[in-house]
Amino acid sequence: MNTTKSIVAVATAFTACAAGAQTWPQFENPMVHVMIAFDGTDLTAHAEGANLDMINYGDLHTAPADVLDGKFLSSQYGFLADGFITLPQDAAIWIEMTSASAGIEAYEGGMRMMSQNHTYAPMFGTAGSDAAWKWGGTMHHPWFAAANEGSYSMVLNLYIGDETSGAPLTGYGSESVTLSWQTIPAPSSAALLGLGGLLAVRRRR
Repeated sequence: MNTTKSIVAVATAFTACAAGAQTWPQFENPMVHVMIAFDGTDLTAHAEGANLDMINYGDLHTAPADVLDGKFLSSQYGFLADGFITLPQDAAIWIEMTSASAGIEAYEGGMRMMSQNHTYAPMFGTAGSDAAWKWGGTMHHPWFAAANEGSYSMVLNLYIGDETSGAPLTGYGSESVTLSWQTIPAPSSAALLGLGGLLAVRRRR
């Protein structure tokens, strides 16, 4: 078989495999948590990292995860309790998007290894959703996504609010954190670029 045709066939098969290999979204490690604490009066939170990678793997996902198709994505950021939290009666911790880069999207996730159980419902203002989202108190890693290359950020305000309406309750301190990302090519893209270079070398011979 012609060597060049053989390499083209391998590259085509590699592309098809990369696009269809994953039914559920891929994710990067390590996990990076927004650590949330409440002392009965003040709510505090801090993010462990910044400017995380957002990667477009080129995968086609099973619904409802197909909202992430064709996008750069990241689920490294998650919300986690920093110790035991006791809330006032009929209260909850709410997380509200107060500002964000144009083009950034967010979808409900959960425990990272259980992505098939995530709802992928829009959150933090995505697709007309409420800017405020009620945190359930357990580890939750949302899916953040963007269609285009670039740098992205989102500012979140965490506060104590009414369990049902989300209206802030007076007398309690709140906290703001900033999450940030930078898009990068997927590892498979680099591999395909390598194959392209090999093809170019073959043609010059």
